[in-house]
Amino acid sequence: MRISFNWLKNYVDIRTSAAVLAEKLTMAGLEVTSSTPMDHDVIMEIEVTPNRTDCLSVVGIAREAAAACGKKLKEPKIPVFRGKSQLKISIQIQEKKLCQRYLGRVIKNVQVGPSPDWLVQHLEAMGIRTVNNIVDITNFCLLEFGQPLHAFDLDKLAGPKILIRRAKEGEEIVTIDGVRRTLDKTMLVIADKLQPQAIAGVMGAKISEVSQTTTSILLESAHFAPLNIHNTSRKLGLATHSSYRFERGVDLRGVEPASSRAIELIQRLACPKSKKSKRVLIGKPINKGQKNPQQNKVRLRFAKVNQSLGTEISAAKTKELLSKIKFTFARKSKESIVVNIPSFRQDISREVDLIEEVARLYGYDKIPLKGPQLTPELTDTDELSLSSDETYEIIRQALSSLGLNEIMSYSLISRQALRKLEFPAEKAMAITNPLSYEQEMLRPTLLVGMLNALLTNINHKNTDLKLFELSRIYLRAGETTEEFTNLSIGIAGQKSGSWLQKPSAYSFFDLKGIVQALLDKLGVAGFRFAEGDSPYFIPGRCACVLVEKENYGSFGEVKKEILERFDISWAVYVAEFKLQKLLLHIRQERKFVSLARFPSIERDISLVAPQEILAEQIISLINKIGREQITQVKLFDQYFGEQIPKGFRGLSFSIEYRSNDRTLTAEEVGKLHQQIRQALGEKLKVQVR
Repeated sequence: MRISFNWLKNYVDIRTSAAVLAEKLTMAGLEVTSSTPMDHDVIMEIEVTPNRTDCLSVVGIAREAAAACGKKLKEPKIPVFRGKSQLKISIQIQEKKLCQRYLGRVIKNVQVGPSPDWLVQHLEAMGIRTVNNIVDITNFCLLEFGQPLHAFDLDKLAGPKILIRRAKEGEEIVTIDGVRRTLDKTMLVIADKLQPQAIAGVMGAKISEVSQTTTSILLESAHFAPLNIHNTSRKLGLATHSSYRFERGVDLRGVEPASSRAIELIQRLACPKSKKSKRVLIGKPINKGQKNPQQNKVRLRFAKVNQSLGTEISAAKTKELLSKIKFTFARKSKESIVVNIPSFRQDISREVDLIEEVARLYGYDKIPLKGPQLTPELTDTDELSLSSDETYEIIRQALSSLGLNEIMSYSLISRQALRKLEFPAEKAMAITNPLSYEQEMLRPTLLVGMLNALLTNINHKNTDLKLFELSRIYLRAGETTEEFTNLSIGIAGQKSGSWLQKPSAYSFFDLKGIVQALLDKLGVAGFRFAEGDSPYFIPGRCACVLVEKENYGSFGEVKKEILERFDISWAVYVAEFKLQKLLLHIRQERKFVSLARFPSIERDISLVAPQEILAEQIISLINKIGREQITQVKLFDQYFGEQIPKGFRGLSFSIEYRSNDRTLTAEEVGKLHQQIRQALGEKLKVQVR
């Protein structure tokens, strides 16, 4: 929108420079992209967003300038013209959905001629060429109020009737620019009994344009359906100042004031100069269609304003700010007000729209910067931030050495993502004013980001995926939020092969190996794996990490139904750990252990165990019986076959016996081995094969 600084000063007592005003308008939401000095004036280019049709006029910009500068808006005083009833013409709206209102006035005894200098200067400053006083007045009112007008030469219209109708298929019209245009039945036209005299909302016909010989005119002021004008303009490849405003939506209540303003100027600037000439005669308004649209009302809560903006704006200040842009109030209370939305503000329909108005009028620069109110759980380790950072770096180095790549995902996720995981909504914290539906919630788990990262890599044809993320999660704790540091690991696809080894798919045990290697690297003492129970993982393919009987995380194969919701067709194995709590058990100190001085003896043991008995339970019992004389127990085989009863499985373990102070004899090892066999049968009900 091009605007003249001098023209603005006719409506607002601006005491500042154009540069200062430009900055204030920009801070109020109307970006001034350039300011160009021109003939003792400054022409400002303002970026008007599609929803702010009220700012496609000088008065609209002046209203914003008055609010920004704390000045009073001096709107033009528009007289009321009753008009003569005998000066009339029949007007009929056939397409009421495409033309909500049409106001016509017959004006006689006008004298067409050049416009005065002040009018020419205003139009040229806005980039519009002058034609004659009548056409210039309609253009002036279009720029002043944002309401397009059109003047027909009344004597060139066929018959005393105007029809607002659809064009006939293939109907033609020669527009004012001299181009013959072919119309179709989707387009709206203003026609007399013979032919179209204007393409509604776009451009008039050459045949009925105002010329030097014109003495009587029909002044049109109307409201046309924006979408229809937009489509017509695009089909014809014809964009005008009128279509630009109509297709964005003009003020239905502004139809009559713009017409009256034009009549007032016509009386002043187009009256005959000769004393013998007749004076200008104004006809009675011929008003068709909707006259008084219902005013929109929106309730605004003062607490909601401050909650959304993080401010402490008083109720009185809120009302003062809205009053500056001509908002009035229907009902008031201590908690809220009901705001009457002016008809020129078609973009205001919700409470959040009013909050935005308060924010920009208050000043975006005055809104304080506040971080989220989070309550992180602090431990002894957290107090030593350097120690925590060092530990996190060790984790990154350890996982990188195992061939994993680090990812970083967004802390804000969508509700839909949580639904895919079936995560309880009451445990997650929602954002009060999210920027988009994809950023509605603070993430309560790293699993969403991990699955999305795996999906992205799968879509890019990456087949060997080993990823990890070390970041924060956020959980609801009443009205506050608790913050934790978690670690997520995800693997999918195939291990890279070589000429010695073919590629093979990742499995649950690959992930378990990564987890075990990491915990060993961190020096977590006394950890063990146990059967897990997680809503995200397939039962039987899930394990948890226990330290002193407390669960610090789980890992396993993600359920197929969850993967389908994320559009992942591969098997995916994921781990997530409560790293912040696990820090208490990390020991980085290292102790030297001398090499074994005495030889070891290995014995194998094969068992038939119920499937509910875990290998971990068997290993734990073996170590308990052997005490210090057993250095290692390994599971090296699992078997299901004809010799194994249903509901059981065959397990084979290798046990290494060694003493630190002497060489064990075969008799001693055999005796201890027999005690182990006996204890397994008695305590775990397993059979020795």
